[in-house]
Amino acid sequence: MDATQEQKQYKIQLLLHINSVLLARINQMNNTPSQFPAEQQQNITSQYLKRVHANLQCISQINQNQPSCKPAILEPPQLPVQQPAQDILAKLYLLMSRVFEVW
Repeated sequence: MDATQEQKQYKIQLLLHINSVLLARINQMNNTPSQFPAEQQQNITSQYLKRVHANLQCISQINQNQPSCKPAILEPPQLPVQQPAQDILAKLYLLMSRVFEVW
Protein backbone atom coordinates (compact mmCIF):
# COMPACT_ATOMS: atom_id res chain seq x y z
CA MET A 1 0.00 0.00 0.00
CA ASP A 2 1.48 3.35 -1.00
CA ALA A 3 1.51 6.48 1.15
CA THR A 4 -1.50 8.01 -0.61
CA GLN A 5 -3.59 4.89 0.05
CA GLU A 6 -2.49 4.86 3.69
CA GLN A 7 -3.47 8.52 4.09
CA LYS A 8 -6.84 7.83 2.47
CA GLN A 9 -7.48 4.88 4.80
CA TYR A 10 -6.41 6.87 7.86
CA LYS A 11 -8.76 9.73 6.98
CA ILE A 12 -11.66 7.32 6.49
CA GLN A 13 -10.94 5.49 9.76
CA LEU A 14 -10.70 8.78 11.65
CA LEU A 15 -14.01 10.03 10.23
CA LEU A 16 -15.72 6.72 11.04
CA HIS A 17 -14.34 6.81 14.59
CA ILE A 18 -15.65 10.35 15.09
CA ASN A 19 -19.04 9.25 13.76
CA SER A 20 -19.06 6.33 16.20
CA VAL A 21 -18.44 8.69 19.12
CA LEU A 22 -21.12 11.13 17.90
CA LEU A 23 -23.70 8.35 17.50
CA ALA A 24 -22.79 6.84 20.88
CA ARG A 25 -23.36 10.25 22.51
CA ILE A 26 -26.75 10.57 20.82
CA ASN A 27 -27.67 7.07 21.99
CA GLN A 28 -26.50 7.84 25.53
CA MET A 29 -28.50 11.08 25.62
CA ASN A 30 -31.64 9.31 24.43
CA ASN A 31 -31.30 6.41 26.89
CA THR A 32 -30.56 8.31 30.10
CA PRO A 33 -32.71 10.71 32.05
CA SER A 34 -32.12 14.04 30.39
CA GLN A 35 -29.96 16.61 32.08
CA PHE A 36 -31.07 19.09 29.41
CA PRO A 37 -34.46 20.49 28.44
CA ALA A 38 -36.07 18.59 25.55
CA GLU A 39 -35.46 21.45 23.09
CA GLN A 40 -31.76 21.62 23.94
CA GLN A 41 -31.43 17.84 23.69
CA GLN A 42 -33.08 17.92 20.25
CA ASN A 43 -30.71 20.70 19.16
CA ILE A 44 -27.65 18.73 20.32
CA THR A 45 -28.89 15.62 18.50
CA SER A 46 -29.49 17.63 15.33
CA GLN A 47 -25.99 19.16 15.45
CA TYR A 48 -24.37 15.76 16.00
CA LEU A 49 -26.31 14.22 13.10
CA LYS A 50 -25.25 17.09 10.81
CA ARG A 51 -21.64 16.26 11.69
CA VAL A 52 -22.18 12.56 10.98
CA HIS A 53 -23.67 13.47 7.60
CA ALA A 54 -20.80 15.84 6.74
CA ASN A 55 -18.27 13.13 7.61
CA LEU A 56 -20.09 10.53 5.49
CA GLN A 57 -20.13 12.94 2.55
CA CYS A 58 -16.38 13.40 2.90
CA ILE A 59 -15.83 9.62 3.05
CA SER A 60 -17.83 9.29 -0.16
CA GLN A 61 -15.71 11.96 -1.85
CA ILE A 62 -12.49 10.31 -0.68
CA ASN A 63 -13.69 7.02 -2.16
CA GLN A 64 -14.45 8.82 -5.43
CA ASN A 65 -10.78 9.83 -5.59
CA GLN A 66 -11.21 13.42 -4.46
CA PRO A 67 -8.32 13.36 -1.97
CA SER A 68 -8.38 17.10 -1.27
CA CYS A 69 -11.91 17.06 0.15
CA LYS A 70 -12.51 18.06 3.76
CA PRO A 71 -15.50 17.54 6.06
CA ALA A 72 -17.86 20.51 5.97
CA ILE A 73 -17.61 20.85 9.77
CA LEU A 74 -14.07 20.83 11.16
CA GLU A 75 -14.62 22.21 14.66
CA PRO A 76 -15.85 20.09 17.58
CA PRO A 77 -19.40 20.51 18.85
CA GLN A 78 -19.99 22.77 21.84
CA LEU A 79 -20.14 20.65 24.95
CA PRO A 80 -22.88 21.66 27.36
CA VAL A 81 -21.39 19.93 30.42
CA GLN A 82 -18.00 18.30 29.97
CA GLN A 83 -14.67 20.07 29.99
CA PRO A 84 -13.45 20.39 26.37
CA ALA A 85 -9.83 19.67 27.36
CA GLN A 86 -10.88 16.28 28.73
CA ASP A 87 -13.27 15.35 25.93
CA ILE A 88 -12.20 12.71 23.40
CA LEU A 89 -14.45 14.23 20.73
CA ALA A 90 -12.67 17.60 20.97
CA LYS A 91 -9.32 15.81 20.65
CA LEU A 92 -10.51 13.80 17.64
CA TYR A 93 -11.74 16.96 15.90
CA LEU A 94 -8.38 18.62 16.54
CA LEU A 95 -6.61 15.61 15.05
CA MET A 96 -9.01 15.59 12.09
CA SER A 97 -8.49 19.27 11.31
CA ARG A 98 -4.72 18.80 11.36
CA VAL A 99 -4.79 15.64 9.24
CA PHE A 100 -6.98 17.25 6.59
CA GLU A 101 -4.85 20.40 6.66
CA VAL A 102 -1.55 18.56 6.16
CA TRP A 103 -2.67 15.79 3.80
